[in-house]
Amino acid sequence: MEKVTERFGDFIKRIRISFVPKTTLKQLSEKLNIPLTLLSDIENNRKKPFDKEKIELFASIFKLSENDKAMAFDLAGRERNEIPQDISEKMMYSEVGDLARKALRISNGKKQNVELWKELIQKIEQSKL
Repeated sequence: MEKVTERFGDFIKRIRISFVPKTTLKQLSEKLNIPLTLLSDIENNRKKPFDKEKIELFASIFKLSENDKAMAFDLAGRERNEIPQDISEKMMYSEVGDLARKALRISNGKKQNVELWKELIQKIEQSKL
């Protein structure tokens, strides 16, 4: 996994500009039902990212893959300094979340544990098949 340096605004601007057919800021602001100036400020990283509902709507409008949708939530969460909104309920109010938080605390971000995390993720992904 590479370190992500892209910001939420850069991400949504890149998606909007590369989408076919091209979508203008005005068109997207209307679809999201937010002021044009706010959307411009978000794209230029001057305002905080969208909330969960707007990210879901954005993902639907641009037919984002599950990975890109997760990236949008992760980038928004990082900029808000909070757990990404698509997983916050699970992280705080489920047994899986309890286990994940405990595992993070035990591993304490130590470099030698990175490989264990990668193996765990790989096993979880394989079990989804």
